[in-house]
Amino acid sequence: MVSGAILLGLVLFVLAAFYPEWARYNSLSSELDEKRAILQSQELDRDQREREVHLLQNDPEYVEIIARDKIGVMKPDEQIFRLDAPAATESSTVRAVPAAP
Repeated sequence: MVSGAILLGLVLFVLAAFYPEWARYNSLSSELDEKRAILQSQELDRDQREREVHLLQNDPEYVEIIARDKIGVMKPDEQIFRLDAPAATESSTVRAVPAAP
């Protein structure tokens, strides 16, 4: 009976001694998982940006597409039509509107 109480006391002491470290380990492990997910997302973003830089430096067709799409560059005697998505309150038809020169 006494040895059982001593054994139980020893087990409880060991659990009490190591619980804070176990809780800290779990917390740090969760934080590490979050940091790895952030890192993976940032690496993906970096890879996409590196690819775009490479295309901008080495692919004239890509530069033309970007210039036409983002800043509205047009060739001489060219007319561009932009299709605007309807607002939530408008009907579901799409209007073609000439782009501003």
